[in-house]
Amino acid sequence: MKIDLKPPPSHTHGLSSPDPTVPATEPKPSPGRSLVAVEDALVPEVVPGSGRTFIESPLKQILLNINARAISPRAIHSLSEDLYAGGVLTWDEHAELSFQAELHPDFPRTIGALTGEKPRPDRPRDYVKEWESRLDFERRHFPEGPERERALHILSVLRRIEKPTDLKA
Repeated sequence: MKIDLKPPPSHTHGLSSPDPTVPATEPKPSPGRSLVAVEDALVPEVVPGSGRTFIESPLKQILLNINARAISPRAIHSLSEDLYAGGVLTWDEHAELSFQAELHPDFPRTIGALTGEKPRPDRPRDYVKEWESRLDFERRHFPEGPERERALHILSVLRRIEKPTDLKA
């Protein structure tokens, strides 16, 4: 009795063929998980006398009347959603910035019970100062952690909102 052992078929997943007479095929690119813009791009605006063409940021209308030094927890939560949707913040940064304990319905029974404070989600606060304190804490206790990088980026975004660079007379 003779047993003919054949090599197992190779799993090439369409990259190449074991038969040399059949040409190798290229892998098909996957569509990926990228975000796709659903609206048309803005037409560039020519600024008279500058000789340069500018495209207005889609976030301009969102940031028009925002003061990062006097914004309520409710407003910072909403702003964080807009910054995430606009691609300015990552998901983790959005989660950190948008979490506002005063917006939670159990605040009076948890943090409020410990501190004696009532929730005031519409009282303006200085979020630039709060994130400076947060960054200082992260630098002292977690100097090499990703939390420090996220706090630094959030603070830099809030500082840019605080001092807009697009000043037109």
